[in-house]
Amino acid sequence: MFINLSRFIHVCIKVNTLKSLKYLCSSLLRNFRKRNEKRLRHLKNELIKEATLKSSKLYFEIAVIAYVLSKITSKPRLMSKEYGNDLRRIEKALRELLNKMGRTDDATLLRIIKEIEKEIKTLEKVDRRFIRDLISKGRLKMAATMYAQGVSLGVASELSGIEKQDIQDYAGNTMMFDRVKEEVSIGERLKKAKKILGG
Repeated sequence: MFINLSRFIHVCIKVNTLKSLKYLCSSLLRNFRKRNEKRLRHLKNELIKEATLKSSKLYFEIAVIAYVLSKITSKPRLMSKEYGNDLRRIEKALRELLNKMGRTDDATLLRIIKEIEKEIKTLEKVDRRFIRDLISKGRLKMAATMYAQGVSLGVASELSGIEKQDIQDYAGNTMMFDRVKEEVSIGERLKKAKKILGG
């Protein structure tokens, strides 16, 4: 029996990617429920690293959500009873995302992420202290982080939907290149690929 090796490798990568993404999203929901800002920031870093390695729109968007949720949990006023219903709606949307993983395609998952963003924007309407909405700020910051980690400006722009010049300006103005300590080297990318393939 002939096995198409490239097809087999593709399936293995897809299965391992799904397991990794499910684990990260499960952790995202759990830590948002616990209002664990520190762990949410750590998850954001893991997700953006995966988005960088895989040039994945899905990982990128979930990294933005992790960033935004860490910002929300860092604001004591947003953790009050007044915002309880808004926070529960965000949790419900996160649960839906997790439940649909592996059962549907990336396009559907990205639509669910848009629903999470809508719930976050509803929360922001209640509290108007933010100059720029958190989703836009998160998307720009994650795009600049990817760019600083070595992803091409074009890929960072394509994944984020943000103009190249805006990404460059943000990275330059915030000294992003100085702060990003872990650039993703070719060697690290190869090690990651071997790990995914079980080698």
